[in-house]
Amino acid sequence: MKLIKQIGASLTVVGCVCGITVGLSDTQVSADQVSWPGTTTVQKQDSSSPMTGNISGTHLLSSQALTEAQQAGQQGFYNGIDGYPVGQCTGFVAAVLRQQQIPVNTYSYLGNGDQWAESATQRGLLVDFRPAVGSVVSFKSMHVAYVTEVNDITGTFKIMEGNFEGQALHERTLTMNDDIAGIIHFEKLSTAPQFTFTV
Repeated sequence: MKLIKQIGASLTVVGCVCGITVGLSDTQVSADQVSWPGTTTVQKQDSSSPMTGNISGTHLLSSQALTEAQQAGQQGFYNGIDGYPVGQCTGFVAAVLRQQQIPVNTYSYLGNGDQWAESATQRGLLVDFRPAVGSVVSFKSMHVAYVTEVNDITGTFKIMEGNFEGQALHERTLTMNDDIAGIIHFEKLSTAPQFTFTV
């Protein structure tokens, strides 16, 4: 269980490099007692870890945030958006990014799905191979998808996508593989309240 330690009149997460300070109360609470808007973290003690207190778990969008993102993606698929055509994965993902209040100049006109990772790098965005909730996967097979869940325990992540086998909305669980050109971290640019992430 990750502990939150009292410092003055506020609380801060112990052992977290993010430096998040939470002003809740003057009592000591565990991280599973703190609710972050729009995200849920299912935590499990990793007994195989040599470090005492190491926490791993699953990070995911809340059901409301997921539903809103799915609806936005389908609208982008059916209508096209921000320079991306109707019926394509790029329009689906662009509409989700717009709904998440990502600045349009960071995701518009990135090209085909396989070009997004390189184009995003050229625009100065963080691109790596570590999925995070709210990031975008660029596939070498000319496809993009939006990450909705990351499981630290299994190393899997869940995506939602448009135009997978022609569908307006499709979800699947993946592991890192050779078809992935990169993970684009748009989630770090979001001003939407549901993207306050637990760490």
